[in-house]
Amino acid sequence: MSRPTSLRMHDPVNDISWAEWVKSGRWKESADAIPMLPSLAHEVAEIALNPDIPAIRVTGIVSKDPVLATAVIQLANSAASASAVEVTSINQAVVRMGTSAVRGIVTAACLTSMMADPKIYGSRGRELIDHSIGTAYLGRLVADGCGGNGDEAFLCGLLHDIGKLLILKLASEPHRGVVKPAPAEVDALIEAEHANFGGLLVKRWQLPSTLEDPIVWHHEPTRAERRPREAVIMYVANRLAHHYAFGCARAEVDIEAEPLFATVGIDAAALARFDERAPGLFEIARKITP
Repeated sequence: MSRPTSLRMHDPVNDISWAEWVKSGRWKESADAIPMLPSLAHEVAEIALNPDIPAIRVTGIVSKDPVLATAVIQLANSAASASAVEVTSINQAVVRMGTSAVRGIVTAACLTSMMADPKIYGSRGRELIDHSIGTAYLGRLVADGCGGNGDEAFLCGLLHDIGKLLILKLASEPHRGVVKPAPAEVDALIEAEHANFGGLLVKRWQLPSTLEDPIVWHHEPTRAERRPREAVIMYVANRLAHHYAFGCARAEVDIEAEPLFATVGIDAAALARFDERAPGLFEIARKITP
């Protein structure tokens, strides 16, 4: 007995290609297409963008998540920050590491947790986490060096490739009437559209609109109309993350050949300082992420 037409999952003649389906926007009809933000994400975004947030507020947010709280305490006791007295509470961890350090760690851990599901993202999840963390810390260094907003640059760095998360999710799940994509098809769409998809997620998640330009235009900062300087900071941070091979293949950077670096104060001396600081910051941050 032949299967009823209504139950067929694939029709080689009439099925739409995955790339065409994504570009058409029809994927938005699926209720679970958008990745879910972690439950604490909005509170974490608030503390990430507020350098004056009191320590008690940071402690309260961390304490809501036992896994996150345990990770913060473990990091406070790590070799990089350990003393003779063992840290056993979030309050002690904040005192030992400082509010700013804990804010960055909590933000990174919360927002990169979305990328850790191996069933959806496979090995790419770990790469995305590492690249996002590296870009975040480099974004803070670049912004601090040119008088920009280091906290905002850190958050943008964590989220600059978040559009890849959405595209990989759409590719990993079966969709009725849609042909399963080949890896090359997914890679091509990621290359062309991940920044735009990142901007879409910023809107859908109702994150601060100030994040949109740096995320959407982190490859083409001269096209950013509202916040071009912040887009340049994110462009430079992303390029430097590739330079240090943070979650990606190494790509050497010739700062003299890229005039945008000079606009945010990156010269040979600044790059030498980054060479000393960036790898260490990156390795410390990786200890707390999934």
